[in-house]
Amino acid sequence: MPQNFYELVWIFIIYAFIGWCTEVSYAALDTGKFVNRGFLNGPYCPIYGCGVVIVVAILTPLRESLLILFIGSLVLTTALEFVTGYILEKVFHNKWWDYSDKPFNVKGYICLKFSILWGLACTFIMDVLHPLIYKAITWIPFIPGVILLSILMCVFLVDCCITVSTILKFNKRLKIMDEMAASIHKLSDEIGENIYENVTGVIEKSEEFQENHAELIDKITETTEAAKEKFADAFEEKKKEYADAREEKKRQLAELSEKYEKLFAEKNNGFRRLMTAFPDMKSRDNNEMLQKYKLHFNIKIRRRGETIDD
Repeated sequence: MPQNFYELVWIFIIYAFIGWCTEVSYAALDTGKFVNRGFLNGPYCPIYGCGVVIVVAILTPLRESLLILFIGSLVLTTALEFVTGYILEKVFHNKWWDYSDKPFNVKGYICLKFSILWGLACTFIMDVLHPLIYKAITWIPFIPGVILLSILMCVFLVDCCITVSTILKFNKRLKIMDEMAASIHKLSDEIGENIYENVTGVIEKSEEFQENHAELIDKITETTEAAKEKFADAFEEKKKEYADAREEKKRQLAELSEKYEKLFAEKNNGFRRLMTAFPDMKSRDNNEMLQKYKLHFNIKIRRRGETIDD
């Protein structure tokens, strides 16, 4: 049983690292390649560290009963996973993992299969692994331990800040590109509609005029060359206005499309790492653009037990 805050922080850091190793190993077996499966850039998964800290702090007095330890571990880790998934989605507007395809899931945040696995894992940790880990912590001299722990936590906090900044930039990029895609679509439609309306409008008005004003047409054909030239000039001026407006929209469309393609082509390892670590991530506000981004980076959605290519 941890006796103070110092030991709790060591437990958090150690199991966050063990959790990261577990995720990386699972991904390596599943995909045949290294994938940094952590939420952060460094070699630690905070949710594992938090989970073990909660289980150790609450269930240590009950560790003699494996059944109670298993049930308690299952309930605590499941609650933590649900709350973490919910908060991350509300704060960052992204759903980082999704168990919706699994039976007995709750809003995709948790499912029975992995709740049981977390319960079994924590039971093993509490009964077998943690006594060894805790003994190793108590062997570390206090002053060097505080110094080392302080360094590790500083690195961890800096990593948290960098990751949060990357996520905010990523969401902003998705929003900008989504707005640009909508603008490109709108301009394309306006150019097409403008051409269609101009052509059909001229044809319809011409036919209507010829039907209803046959006599007037005969008189117009007898007018002087000056009148004809005046009519032709007015027509050409109107035609030029339509052409200029269409060309301006084409210019805007080309400029916008170029910026859009540049944003797609721009390399960003932080964005790629997030999508690789969470290939089934969904965006609450700009999910269509997120899926296009994944296709651009050749990142395929991977459920547990399936493969991922990146």
